[in-house]
Amino acid sequence: VCPYCGHHIITVTTPIPGLFTWLLCSGLFVFGCVLGCCFLPFCIRSMMDVSHSCPVCGKELFHHHRL
Repeated sequence: VCPYCGHHIITVTTPIPGLFTWLLCSGLFVFGCVLGCCFLPFCIRSMMDVSHSCPVCGKELFHHHRL
């Protein structure tokens, strides 16, 4: 149940680059992945934070941080 609109919902998940994603990108860049390979963490959903929101009112209900 959404605390904002009161509807029974299943949340919508959206991957968002977070601190873990940026640290992996920076680490890959420092260790020599300079030809674009350092941006690989931005393409892999399991390396990003996840935002849960209500599909009815659009409010963010929870934000899961990987790090």
